[in-house]
Amino acid sequence: MGRRFRGSAITAREYALLQALKADIQGQKGESEVRTILADSGLACRHDLVLPTRQGTVTQIDHVAMVPAGIMVIETKRLRGRISGDPRDDFWKQSLPGGWEGQVYSPVRQNAGHCEAVYATIRHVDPGIQVLSRIVLTGNVEIAPQLAGAVFTSETLRGELDALRNQPVAEPIRRAWTRLSEAALAQEGLRSGTTRSPFSA
Repeated sequence: MGRRFRGSAITAREYALLQALKADIQGQKGESEVRTILADSGLACRHDLVLPTRQGTVTQIDHVAMVPAGIMVIETKRLRGRISGDPRDDFWKQSLPGGWEGQVYSPVRQNAGHCEAVYATIRHVDPGIQVLSRIVLTGNVEIAPQLAGAVFTSETLRGELDALRNQPVAEPIRRAWTRLSEAALAQEGLRSGTTRSPFSA
């Protein structure tokens, strides 16, 4: 029997598709918020990159920015409720009002793969260039103290980027940025083969 939704019955598959659509919309809202923060920072940045992986597939990355310390790779999640757990865990706990509890795949784990793809792309320019991982949780979300050191909010990301404004960037990092941009453009035709975690929003 289908679920009742606004007076009409829908199938389980239709309900799942509806939930996936809602998650996608929320994810786009979070990414748009971070895009605005990056634009305001004045840093060189790119969004929605596709890069090759060691497994022979491609992976989609929310945002990258060129910063004085290297290349910053940003994974954005728009969540609600309370998020708790250990940064080293594969899954984090999500608790919503009303007592509902579930799990979200660790964005730290997810972004580690993105950082690996970025480093593999730029390491031939200079193997010493740093790739910096940033996890940004947007939306009406409460972050447990155990995770506070592993994630940023929109406000703390803005603060970090504002502090980097007008700082010089070394030439090897600029060359790495050019290499990354060229690789992302070369992969645009493979976007349909992008791999995303089944747990990602």
